[in-house]
Amino acid sequence: MSADSVTITEVRNADKFKVETNRFWSNWFIGAGVGGQMLFSDHNKQMKFVDRVTPNFEVYVGKWFTPGLGVRLGINGYESHGVAGWTGHKAGSQSALDYYRGFLTKEVYGKEPGGGYDLYKTKIEYLHGHLDVMLNLSQMLFGYNQNRFYSFIPYVGVGWISTLNKASNPAEYVHGYRNDGYSNEVTANVGLNNRFRLSSALDLNLDIRGAYINDRFDQQVGGRWGEGLLTATLGLSYNLGKRGWDRSTTTITRVNENVLADLRNRVGQLQLTNDDLRRQLEQALNREVTPQNVCGMPLLVTFPIDRWTISNRDRVNLGFLAAELKANPNMTYVVTGYADEGTGSKKRNVFLAQKRAEVIYDCLVKEFGVSENQLRKDSKGGVANMYYNDPRCSRAVLLKIAE
Repeated sequence: MSADSVTITEVRNADKFKVETNRFWSNWFIGAGVGGQMLFSDHNKQMKFVDRVTPNFEVYVGKWFTPGLGVRLGINGYESHGVAGWTGHKAGSQSALDYYRGFLTKEVYGKEPGGGYDLYKTKIEYLHGHLDVMLNLSQMLFGYNQNRFYSFIPYVGVGWISTLNKASNPAEYVHGYRNDGYSNEVTANVGLNNRFRLSSALDLNLDIRGAYINDRFDQQVGGRWGEGLLTATLGLSYNLGKRGWDRSTTTITRVNENVLADLRNRVGQLQLTNDDLRRQLEQALNREVTPQNVCGMPLLVTFPIDRWTISNRDRVNLGFLAAELKANPNMTYVVTGYADEGTGSKKRNVFLAQKRAEVIYDCLVKEFGVSENQLRKDSKGGVANMYYNDPRCSRAVLLKIAE
């Protein structure tokens, strides 16, 4: 079959919402960022805004499972500043530190706005580990685009926050046990990552995160619903390994109809030839054989390329021939093996021709009980097309009456 008789076409899926998923180690990323943070606790609202903002850092690693769904494991922290107010609410010196709780620095920030008690500065050093589930809504709502400049990525997650320094005046009891001065709390997180594509490998990220923490975190239990930690960082992320996703393709193979018709005709001719040979063999077997009337028909057994295994269909024909030979002890057949010279080396074709003649010879002798005196074995190696200009007819063994 010539090369121009077959046409192969690849059709790419045009649906922008369908992509092929990648292996597990694809679409990973790492990143880091720096920015600011603000703690919302019992008395911090009485501070000036600029005094509440402190530095914050963030490092993380994550993976996108699809263009729209990913996870991220990260850690952020440093220190947050706040104030502690007088919580004793009983007679005594309002400036006495015994009435204050938390991570006190023993430095007075100022007076409570009402002109009452002193406000003492606090400093909480902490680390916050978190696991986030991210949704790239830009890819989910508008379809996959590997070169999209801006991506809107909200996320939710859970975390664990622990203080690195010890509260100078800790809350008396936490979870019913005496407090050791260190805070360890579960967090609930929600945030928005604004991602800007710089290249296929590098992205700029503006990440805004809000974390909910139990009221015990700052060691000042004031009966609030809880405390909040707001962080905003600007940083870079690097995409590891395979980046992006491939669209599925469909391969269409078209074969020239004239070529198909020619192949069908060849197969039909071979089938007719085999049917004619079977018919002649059956007629020969059914004919009454006398010393004056002995006729042996030739038999052609073909093989697949580079093979010498006899099919069950050919065994049937060999069985008919064996019966004829055993009924006529004076009849002698030559078993000649051939190979197609157009395939394989000369040495290989000699080997194939010998093996094919050998298996036919052994089948007649060992399986059907034909006398070795009635058979002669021969092989011709690789030969040109013998019948119908078809090389398959040359991968064969020809059995005919010896001259």
